[in-house]
Amino acid sequence: MRDTGPTRRGRSGAAGRAPGTSRTGAGRKRAPTTHRSRAALPARAGATTAAARRRRTTLTARAAVLAVALASVALALALPFKIWLGQRGEISALQAQTRAQENHVAALQHQQQQWQDPAYVEQQARERLHYVKPGEKAYIVLSKPKPKAAASAKTPVTVPALQGPWYSRLWQTVQLAGSSTK
Repeated sequence: MRDTGPTRRGRSGAAGRAPGTSRTGAGRKRAPTTHRSRAALPARAGATTAAARRRRTTLTARAAVLAVALASVALALALPFKIWLGQRGEISALQAQTRAQENHVAALQHQQQQWQDPAYVEQQARERLHYVKPGEKAYIVLSKPKPKAAASAKTPVTVPALQGPWYSRLWQTVQLAGSSTK
């Protein structure tokens, strides 16, 4: 309710009227009523907004605590998860290495079985060691080795022997680097 006492009479309200005066009456006081006036609505709305603000801050505080808890759980699980992923990578690498070793062992066992065959041993002795049976004649053709293409393209570069003190040898290397060999 509004105060219409003598302290407020000197002030003017909306539209030039003094507070507590009505349009028709000059200074009539109203009787107290049990229902709330329109002036009470903003105060009531302010009370609800304060409660809503308290609820929002409570929810914000709860959300912050929840976020901190989730972040700490995530940090606590990050290192073991990283270790687990590393171990999974090591396991897959070791499994691949095991498969490669098993293939190599299988190839060696096959080669061992071949060497158990006397016909294979004889064939290898003829090819690798040039063995012949008694009464056979072996011919070996000797020819010039064919030059490699990479070796014929490059000509060997002769580097003169460096002489003198270290600064003289350093200058000689600079001069050699700058000169073209073409």
